[in-house]
Amino acid sequence: MRKVLMTAVAVGLLLAGQVYAADGGAVPAAKIGVVDMQTVATQSVPAQAAKTTMESKFGTERNELEKQGEALKKKADALKNPKASEEKKLDFIRSKQDLDQKTRNFLRKVEQEEVKLRQDMVTLVFSATYEVARAKGFNFVVDVTAGGVLYADQSMDLTQDVLAEVNKIYKEKANEKSGKK
Repeated sequence: MRKVLMTAVAVGLLLAGQVYAADGGAVPAAKIGVVDMQTVATQSVPAQAAKTTMESKFGTERNELEKQGEALKKKADALKNPKASEEKKLDFIRSKQDLDQKTRNFLRKVEQEEVKLRQDMVTLVFSATYEVARAKGFNFVVDVTAGGVLYADQSMDLTQDVLAEVNKIYKEKANEKSGKK
């Protein structure tokens, strides 16, 4: 609903600007660009680096939790036998509760890291979009994946330019951090 409202407001502003310009005002015609943010967010160098970082940081722990889950399934199968002792059943319950707690803690850590990475990515993409739009003379850029855009001429598509700018800015920042210039 919010996306539709924002698109309607944008169209209204554009139409109002054109009416004002037709009345003799000095408002130039709007130059609108579109960007597929989903493409930028998945195909850019920083997105791939974030994926690699997450895998290296949390992959081992995730694999360990999966192994514990498989072992727990085997215990559950053994408990289906009516001769299973109460002690084994209690041990299974404790093990399951322990695994559930570890899994919740793991997911919380992963989510916190993902939020930070997403925030960094959004900042980077907005900076890159601003630079590309400014350099190419666009005064309005819309995210195609956010909805509301049913058609856009290919000449309005800035996706590849923004993707290249995101990669450029990311590499520059990486070089600054490593002391290179």
